[in-house]
Parts: sequence; structure tokens; C-alpha cells
Amino acid sequence: MTESTSTTRLTRSAIVEAAIDLADAEGFAAVTMRKIADRLGVGAMSLYRHVADKDALLMAMTEEVGRRFPYPHEMARTDGGGDALSDDLAVVGHRTWRECVQVAVEIDWALYQRHPWVVLAYSSPRHSMGASSLGCLDWMMAGFSQLGVDRVTSAEMTLTLWSYIQGVALADVSDQLLRTNPEQVSTRSGLDDVLDGDETEEPPPRVAALRGVGRERRLTDSRRRLDHGVELLCVGFEAAAR
Repeated sequence: MTESTSTTRLTRSAIVEAAIDLADAEGFAAVTMRKIADRLGVGAMSLYRHVADKDALLMAMTEEVGRRFPYPHEMARTDGGGDALSDDLAVVGHRTWRECVQVAVEIDWALYQRHPWVVLAYSSPRHSMGASSLGCLDWMMAGFSQLGVDRVTSAEMTLTLWSYIQGVALADVSDQLLRTNPEQVSTRSGLDDVLDGDETEEPPPRVAALRGVGRERRLTDSRRRLDHGVELLCVGFEAAAR
């Protein structure tokens, strides 16, 4: 295929897809217009006919990835026959608010595991609050409305939940994001050494009490920490709503 033929068939969606594949394989830092163009068999300048710059590309990438991991948004009544709570229950498929939280946890965790670079991209509201994320926000707000809170509070609860999931996910994928040597496999930390009793220096006194508890992995299992922390958040949400 000649470059002119490739350029003719070049689309914004093809560029975004190639960029996502590249970010998944090598991290977002590796995403350049030149590398994307090479993957697509076109000249780098031809990409700018479809995306203004790398920032616009990142926004398109995060929006597309978010679109692939939607919350199960149901249709509310449109005939005006139901009250707000009934409509909210319809939107979330009559799940309880805690079930909605669990749905969000599972979907978001799967997203971050599949596309680790999104953890960093979502740290910027400008890149994380596109149409797909607003749809998810709307869904979780409908779920939290069962606690009897107003819309602002339900949005705040959602953003707090998301921040926690994102924080745990960042810790879980950070080694992958920061790794510069593809052959690097060790992800052990100083805390791991203490928990396993393998430290080379005497730890602080209270940390020393953790020596040898590594078999339980209560402090290093990211998914366990996520689920436990979300449960604590839910207890707090419920208490705050009383």
C-alpha cells in the first residue's frame, strides 16, 4: 500500500486505536505522532488532519477507552409518571447503592488493569471527564440517591469512590508504568522486605512489629486493599447520610 493510499484511508478512529495499542504496549510516554504514523504506514504530518495535537489525541484516547468500559445504564421513565427516586432506581437496574458501588469497582479495576496508562491520564479532570465518564457519574449519582442525599453529595461520594479506586490502581500498576528496562521483573519494596523478615536494616519500632506477617499479604495485596477500603468508604457514606 502506498503512503497516498494509506493517507486516503486514514481516519481519526484508526489513529486513536493505534495510539491506544501503542500506549498499552509501551506506555503513554512512548506515544508519538511518528510512532503512530509508522504503525499506520503514513507520514506523521498526515495525522494532524485528524487530531490537532498530542493533547487532543490523549483526550480522544481516554474517551474511547472509557466508552469501552461503561456502567450498565438503564433507561429511566420519560413520561413524567415516576418520582426522582423511582427514575434513579430504574437507571441503575434496581440495584442497591452498595451493588452499584461494587459494579463501579469491578469495571474501573478492569479498565486500569487493561489500560494502565489511563490511571495517569485520569488524574487530570480535563482528560477524564468526557461524555463516557459523565455518563458513569450520572449512573453512580443515581445509585447514591438511595441514601437520601442531594445531587451534590451524591456526586461528591462518586468522586471520592473513584479517587480511591484510582489510587489503589496506581499503586498496583506503578511498577509497570515506571519500568524502563523490559527485563526488570522485581517489584519488591522495603515494606515487602520487612513483612517477609528479609530487611537489611532495622526498621522503625512500630514498623518492626510487622516483621514476618508477609504470608497474609494484608498490606501488599492491592485487590484486597481495594475491597477493604471501599467497604470502609461505604460505611462512612452511610453514616454521613444519616
